[in-house]
Amino acid sequence: DLLNSSEFWEMRLAGCLTCSDDSEDGLKISDSELQQMNNVGLPLSVYEMESARSLRHNTSVKKYTMFSNHYGDVHCVKILSHPAKQLALSGSRDKTICVYDMDCFESQEKCLINTNTDHNGWIWTLDQEDGHSSKIVSGSWDSYIHFYDIGRGGLEKISDLSVHSAILCTRFEKNCLLYGTYSKYVGGYDIRSGTVAFKLKNHTKPVLSVAASPDYIWSSGEDNALVCHDRRMNKLLKRIRLERISSSIKFLEPYLWVAGYDGYIKCFNQDMKTLKKFDTGHRQPIMDMSHNMGATVTACKDGVVNVYSPNISPVLWNSFTLDNSASCVIIRTVL
Repeated sequence: DLLNSSEFWEMRLAGCLTCSDDSEDGLKISDSELQQMNNVGLPLSVYEMESARSLRHNTSVKKYTMFSNHYGDVHCVKILSHPAKQLALSGSRDKTICVYDMDCFESQEKCLINTNTDHNGWIWTLDQEDGHSSKIVSGSWDSYIHFYDIGRGGLEKISDLSVHSAILCTRFEKNCLLYGTYSKYVGGYDIRSGTVAFKLKNHTKPVLSVAASPDYIWSSGEDNALVCHDRRMNKLLKRIRLERISSSIKFLEPYLWVAGYDGYIKCFNQDMKTLKKFDTGHRQPIMDMSHNMGATVTACKDGVVNVYSPNISPVLWNSFTLDNSASCVIIRTVL
């Protein structure tokens, strides 16, 4: 009964915001951002805010490095919601996907659960259906999308899809997979019928990132374009040209977050009106961005990973320097 009480979660939220009067903390939230928490779900929002506290202080962050699992560059990582274990995935240019038990990160031998070699090309994207099911998808330069079930901890292949173009990004919704291709289009695959439902040809160069809501599909590409497609009317709603390529776009209702090679994060509303533009301090391209109600995290080509407050006026909380270029990043609260 306590966990179902809105008063209980409002009290925990108040605990997260006890420093909200400190401008350096970056935890001031507006009425619209409070509404965003209610849209996402107040319990999940509180969990994500509480979990992100450790990222603000280097003394409370543990770093684990896996040296021997891939021999090629790692292009994508994913932390999974799993009922039995805390699992993570990584996909690499060496054409393999590694599955890790995050509870065993202290030991590299025990940590690696499984290595999958189904693909014949660089692996560019990994995703989990609707953020919490046991279904996983991978996309590769070999033009194949593989569907897996991870219910037992390893990757059990369900099916595959050949789209005759390299797969660069995915967004795995319930019953629908969106994928961006080197051939300049965003595809939509209907899981129930097993057919490609549509191809959106709104770009003139490869598609690098895709995001979606029930009403819209957004995509960014090497043509510097940020595109909004209206799903209800099935038409191009808006197309804007950015100063530089956008490598990563994320949607968390009601905002669209866009990170680019110019070192900026831009926040848009759903019809792509610019609300905020924020200089992250990166002086090389941002390769990836992860965002939830707890924090915003960027991975930069200069090997720096920055952690910011999650609101639309971000404040730098922490910074981590890696030995090599950072190509992907994920922040995830596993309940």
